[in-house]
Amino acid sequence: MKIKAADIARNLNLSKATVSLVLNNKPGVSEKTRRKVFDYIEEVTGEAERQKEEKNKQELENKNIIKVLFIDNDLRFLKDFELDVCPDSLTIFEQEARRMGCIISVTYASSTKKEDVERVVREANEENVAGVILYATEMQPDQFPPFRAIQKPMVIYDNDLGNEYHCVTFGGVEGIRDCVDYLVSRGCRNIKYMANTQDIFNFQQRRAGFRAGLRKNGLPLEKESIYQLGETTSEVCEATLKYLDTHELPDAFIMENYQISIGVMRALRQKKISVPEDISLLGVDEIPDYLTGDILLTTLRMEHLERAHVAMLFLEQEMKGAISCKFKSFSTCKIIPGQTVK
Repeated sequence: MKIKAADIARNLNLSKATVSLVLNNKPGVSEKTRRKVFDYIEEVTGEAERQKEEKNKQELENKNIIKVLFIDNDLRFLKDFELDVCPDSLTIFEQEARRMGCIISVTYASSTKKEDVERVVREANEENVAGVILYATEMQPDQFPPFRAIQKPMVIYDNDLGNEYHCVTFGGVEGIRDCVDYLVSRGCRNIKYMANTQDIFNFQQRRAGFRAGLRKNGLPLEKESIYQLGETTSEVCEATLKYLDTHELPDAFIMENYQISIGVMRALRQKKISVPEDISLLGVDEIPDYLTGDILLTTLRMEHLERAHVAMLFLEQEMKGAISCKFKSFSTCKIIPGQTVK
């Protein structure tokens, strides 16, 4: 805040010339007067800042809130130290909320803890909440019913939990079926699907796509065509090493998510198995080269940012009451060629 010399002079009963000398650090003014001027400036500017902060606080309190509820069941998909895509989605949620004149409030809760569920439902139903994004990556269908108590417009993100709400997620079935087609077109016939030990919605869809891809291409679905390895990259690496010791090397691995991709590739390097000369690899979701041993992994790209945009568009229309029916949005996936398929 800029204070005029004339205002300082008037309020302190000083001449404008005296105030000018103080402000320009000129001699001819007593230390007492100089201190008096600076104390006044500090008082006025400090009060102005306090008023500004209070105004901003009131504006935030008056703004509608969009709650982003992360359902965290400790499966390490929402909070993982190696690769976390949630901040990217949150950035989009925040940008879209600002465009809508709202602010974002983020809450983590476990759907397995009754007190957590009751708390987030209560918070979501507060008066200043305009809408809810339920980030349901880790949620199982039987955990969803208590969240129906949320009485605000709501969009389900990263899961399909029925027909009562808009659901925005990946087109995992079609994407993995395309992966099988791609590998077959490159001469692969013996294709194995290396899976996580968790059984979340996205993985169920991808495994269904793998089975569909095998059927489409006339390939057999055997007992160990889908092989579960672990959850963390270290678990996956250890399980893959054991697999390689006890199984014949197939033509190709499809790797279910980034933990599987990283763990499998570490194990192959330890065994000195060459990629793609000895085996082709296709991973689901792009990961940085430094996590794959500086080889460009052929991947099925899962679009995270555009899905977040779509979820917010659905929520905006729900908040306006502009849509009478519900939609399921499955984003398309794209194979990005790298260096790991022959």
